[in-house]
Amino acid sequence: MGWFLLQRAVQALVVLFVVSTLTFLMVSLAPGGPEIMMTMETTPEQQEALRRQLGLDRPLLVRFVKWTASALRADFGRSFSHRRRVNELIAERLPNTLLLGGTALALSILIGIPAGIISATRRYSVVDHAVTLLSFIGVAIPAFWFAILLILLFTVRLGWLPASGLATPGAPFSLADRLAHLLLPSLVLATAIMPNLVRFMRSALIEEIGQDYVRTARAKGLPGRRVLSRHAIRNALIPVVTVLGVLVPRLVGGAVITETIFGWPGMGQLAVAATIGRDFPVVMGLTVVVAIVVIVSNLAVDLVYGWLDPRITYG
Repeated sequence: MGWFLLQRAVQALVVLFVVSTLTFLMVSLAPGGPEIMMTMETTPEQQEALRRQLGLDRPLLVRFVKWTASALRADFGRSFSHRRRVNELIAERLPNTLLLGGTALALSILIGIPAGIISATRRYSVVDHAVTLLSFIGVAIPAFWFAILLILLFTVRLGWLPASGLATPGAPFSLADRLAHLLLPSLVLATAIMPNLVRFMRSALIEEIGQDYVRTARAKGLPGRRVLSRHAIRNALIPVVTVLGVLVPRLVGGAVITETIFGWPGMGQLAVAATIGRDFPVVMGLTVVVAIVVIVSNLAVDLVYGWLDPRITYG
């Protein structure tokens, strides 16, 4: 296990370096810069003074080496627009994004996997066709359009749930209020991966049900539920966990749209503002943090393999 974790740590460093290098090159070579956000009355001399103040007049290699040295100390510099350290901005927004993404992931697992199991055990029934139809609709529907529909229904027409924000302004903290604000954006974000989980769980379980060991277990007189829970479902979860590890980055990408529509103060909303404002330090810092989240999620998937299948070793 120790050697396996060491290998993954080295791979993670290589991935972070490659991602950081490519992102730095793209944001540095992109047309324009922070000075394009200035008014039309701004003179070229004022724009050049701003570039010198932000350090953008230095050679590209010098800026990259300086940024890398700071990043190794977990220092991503200062934001051009907020005039604050990028670490502080990310520290404020990261918990909100993790809360939203974690809730969406939990909803996807708690709803998607049981739905896939029911669909597989009742093949070609009305329930199976209904689950399959809803899965295809969930894959096809755009997230922004689904979000607008939910707002129109539950906020505008019914008035049950708030349309934006993390909490009610001016109200004391309460769990009910936080859940009310969290429900709609997490449901929209969950649609990014839930339909795929349903489809993969259904196909994987159908394949396992047709294996010889399942027929042998049933021939020995084991109850059908025990055969499913102790054998078929456990083995069917292995490819589903693989797919889940691949789909987790979709939550990060979907958070950009979801947080913007619902006014959720997370990293997705911060990324949109930083991209529009050419706030390069914030873009770089967010890229590194997102890459770390994806790497950790993939490592968690590998560790879950060992729990689902004892034959897998990490020597």
